[in-house]
Amino acid sequence: MAYSTFGTNERTGWSDEDILEGYLKYFTPVTDRIAETLVDRCQPSAQACLDLCCGQGNLTALLVEAGGDVSGLDFSARMLELAAQRAPTARLVESDAADMPFEDNVFDHVFCSFGMMHLPDQPAALREIARVLMPGGRFTMATWEAPSRSPAFGTVFGAIRATADMSVAPAQPDLFAFTEPETAKAMLAEAGLKVIAHDICLENWVFENPEDLWNTFLYGTVGAGMLIRSQSAEVQEAIAKQITQSVAEKFADDGVYRVPVPVVVVSAEASLASS
Repeated sequence: MAYSTFGTNERTGWSDEDILEGYLKYFTPVTDRIAETLVDRCQPSAQACLDLCCGQGNLTALLVEAGGDVSGLDFSARMLELAAQRAPTARLVESDAADMPFEDNVFDHVFCSFGMMHLPDQPAALREIARVLMPGGRFTMATWEAPSRSPAFGTVFGAIRATADMSVAPAQPDLFAFTEPETAKAMLAEAGLKVIAHDICLENWVFENPEDLWNTFLYGTVGAGMLIRSQSAEVQEAIAKQITQSVAEKFADDGVYRVPVPVVVVSAEASLASS
């Protein structure tokens, strides 16, 4: 399968306790707010909902609280253990997003909050989403804005690409494909999903120390963290220095460091024709 090494690394990485701890520390302040936004927009009360790539269950729990009939799916058994603690009444399944263990046309709404960029076969996952949705059902996803339009991701990936040996990174899908409206529209249309909204949510990481943006990606990510740790100590130090200096110079704000990290939210509708 294309991107098989990338897929293996993702599965292995999201079972690593240190990475999970870093992710929960640095990423969830933003992802939890976006989860609230998704629920507020979609009002899933009494609907059959799937939280795809549910991770630690932040969105899963909110969907349950909103009255939804909720299932969650993830490839990480460890993440599902955390999700079970947050959403004990949800049906949680360890499985592949590209081969879901659900019947056709069973969900009113499928959500995927920051999950698509971790999947090696995004088109297959989209086809599965269209298959399990009821005709006219809704798909809503959130993803990080592309580095060219994201001060946070631009700062980090700019420093990495300028300094690191990128040849050690495995081939991977375009992690930011869905941030481009026309690309997102074409990819979802191919799977039988019609984009009805493509919006930007303005968010910020608020750090106490300028080195925390570096720590976020070093300790709280799989792909970027592996790439960074594969570099020599000198290269790692250079990347850390560049990121930390950028944060200190550009994002200081009344005793903290406020780094913009915009999020793209895409909403689509399944075909009214039965799949």
